[in-house]
Amino acid sequence: MTTTKYLHTMKLLKSAAVSAIAFMVNISFITPLQSISIEDIRVSKQKGTTFLKYIQRSNGAICDTINPLFETWETILAVSAIYRSDADTNDMVVKKGLSFLKKNENAEGLICHNQKCRQSYCIETTAAYFNLLKLTGKNEKLREGLKKIAALQKPGGEWEIGNPDVRIEKDFPSVTAFVLNLFHDADLETDHKKEALNWLLKKQTIQGDWGKAWEYYGCSGYALWPVLEVLQHEKSTEAGLAKNKAIAFILSGQNSDGSWFYKDPLFEKQTSAALQTALMLSALQHAGETNTEAVLKGINFLVNSQQKQGNWNGGYFPVPEKRYTKEEYVFATALAIDVMQTYLLNSN
Repeated sequence: MTTTKYLHTMKLLKSAAVSAIAFMVNISFITPLQSISIEDIRVSKQKGTTFLKYIQRSNGAICDTINPLFETWETILAVSAIYRSDADTNDMVVKKGLSFLKKNENAEGLICHNQKCRQSYCIETTAAYFNLLKLTGKNEKLREGLKKIAALQKPGGEWEIGNPDVRIEKDFPSVTAFVLNLFHDADLETDHKKEALNWLLKKQTIQGDWGKAWEYYGCSGYALWPVLEVLQHEKSTEAGLAKNKAIAFILSGQNSDGSWFYKDPLFEKQTSAALQTALMLSALQHAGETNTEAVLKGINFLVNSQQKQGNWNGGYFPVPEKRYTKEEYVFATALAIDVMQTYLLNSN
C-alpha cells in the first residue's frame, strides 16, 4: 500500500465526515445506538487489526501516515494490539514491527517516541516496549533494562518522562504508573516501590482522577489508564479506596450513548470521544470492571463509531501550537482493539 493511496482515502472520509457530523448532531437525541452482539465486537476488532496492518510502512513502522511524531510509540501500541488479538510470532507484520523497534533502541536498550530522539529515551514508550518484548517472548534484555529504569527513580518516589520534548509536566502521574506496571508484569519490585505508591496516591485529585496535561493527550483518561492497573495490583486499604473513588469518577462522566468526552476550552485541538472512551474503558477493565453494563455501553459506542476503513477517529493531539497538527487514529484504533479483546476474553 502506498501512503498516497491511504491519504486519498482519508481525505474522502474526512469530507464525508463533515456532512455526517452535521447530520448526527440533528438526530443524536432521537436515534439510539444500534445494539451489538459478541460477533459484532469480534468483527469490529478484526477490522481494526486489518487496518493497522494495512498502514504498516516498508520499514515496519505502524503510525500516522502524515505526521510521524509518535512513530515509535504508535508502532509499539499497534503491534501490541495486533499480537494480543492473535498471538502469532510468525505474523510478518509483528516481525517487521519488532525489527523496526529494535533498530530504534538507544545504547542502553531504552527507546524514545520517535526516530529523531532515538539517542534519548521516553519512560512510557520504553515501558510499553519492554512489555511488548515480554509478550512476544523476546525479554532477554528485560532485567538489565529494568535496572536502568529503577536507577532513574527520583527521591520522592516518582519517575520523570525523560522525553526531551516534554518540558513542563515531566513527572505526570502516568509516568510512574507505567513503571510500576512494568515491574509488576516482569514479576520484579523496585527497591522503593512503597515511596512510588505513596507518591501516586497523593496525586489523586478531589474529583477522583489524576489530572490532565496536553503533553499526555489532554484528558483524564490517559492517567487513569495505567494508574488503575497499579491500584488493582495492590491490596492495601488506601489503594482500594483510591481505586473505588476513581471508578466512581469514571462512571459519573459516561454519556448516555456510552461514550466519554472532555473538551478543554483552552485548546483548539482535542482528542476524540472514541479515543477518550477507549482510555476510560481500558481503565475500568484494569480495575476489574470487565463485563459491566458501563463497559458494554462503551464498547457499543466504539463499534458504532468505527470508520469504514476499520480505524477509529482519534481526534488530534492537543498541542497548543496552531500550525501543528497530529491525528490520533492509530492510538485510538490500537486501544479500541485491546478493549474489545479484553471484553471477548472475559465473555468467554
